[in-house]
Amino acid sequence: MSEFSITDEKIAHISDQFRVEKSYVETVFGIFSKVIGGMKNQYLAHIIRCMESYIRRKTDNPMFQINTFPLAPDSPVLNVGCAQYYPKRYFSIFFHPRMEEKQLRVCLAHELGHLFIIELLNEEKSAESKPFDETTLTEPLSSIFGIFTIMDKNLFYEETAPKFNHRSWEELVQAFVHLQDKTIN
Repeated sequence: MSEFSITDEKIAHISDQFRVEKSYVETVFGIFSKVIGGMKNQYLAHIIRCMESYIRRKTDNPMFQINTFPLAPDSPVLNVGCAQYYPKRYFSIFFHPRMEEKQLRVCLAHELGHLFIIELLNEEKSAESKPFDETTLTEPLSSIFGIFTIMDKNLFYEETAPKFNHRSWEELVQAFVHLQDKTIN
């Protein structure tokens, strides 16, 4: 069992540390578990949110969104994703729900590459070049973008993320207990 798996003992400990009824802690954990059940749809959320923010400013549309959706479970297309783009409104990526998770990250990064090329790479092209749009073949540039995306994520976990990890679950709980103590610098 993982050090950070939630158990009844850990829920009881958290309840004691914060002087909150155990049933409330169990309820929060139960709802939290449902929320993170959609984690597969949120792979590469860091780049998705960065691109959304950038495109929102660029297009003056504060409502621009990038969404990911699973295809029907009986879809015959297993290891391929696809996307639809509605310029300045939203970009939707579709994937097979049974796609292997490592491949899913690659698929999402590739599909984001198409949006990157259409919305952001066009800014850098010379005026005499034909602009990229929904009808332009954007391969293999979308895969090149995807490679950079996955490399960045792997680098983050390899070099940066260990700095943010707690050594034990008790250390993690104590970090939140200390938030209540306003005298600690």
